[in-house]
Amino acid sequence: MTTDANEVDWLTKWAPRGSLQRFGLAGGFNSLAFFLLWELLLAFASEVDIRYLWGFAWGSSGVMAHFVHRHFTFDGRKSMRWTLPTALPVYGLSLVGSSITIGMLTEAFPTNLRWLGLLNLLAWGLLIWLAMRLFVFQFQGESTSHVSQGQQAE
Repeated sequence: MTTDANEVDWLTKWAPRGSLQRFGLAGGFNSLAFFLLWELLLAFASEVDIRYLWGFAWGSSGVMAHFVHRHFTFDGRKSMRWTLPTALPVYGLSLVGSSITIGMLTEAFPTNLRWLGLLNLLAWGLLIWLAMRLFVFQFQGESTSHVSQGQQAE
């Protein structure tokens, strides 16, 4: 029991809720799911435009990412009625934007597909973290109570 508490304390000190570090840990998990799906699509549908493959993998893993970040990165202070509809435009814009940029990058540098994919993923991930922290979860800190009565967690 003490070991579990020490592990949680260490994680909270190193990567507090809402931090870029904690987002990165959860994002690593989400990114692995994304890259595995993307690799499968590249292997089995290589004739399809890279932007469509990227967009499909991004959108599919984005649904999972919302729940991972809700549980692990931020918290449940905001209700699902708030976070899901406000996250959709963030994920939608990032899906379109990242699909466009991966297309532009692979046209300019076709031999570096996976490195460009990683760079694209990291750049868009930083933008998503900022949007999720500020607009979707409106996270202000571990001890700050900022949820209105109408938006209590379910």
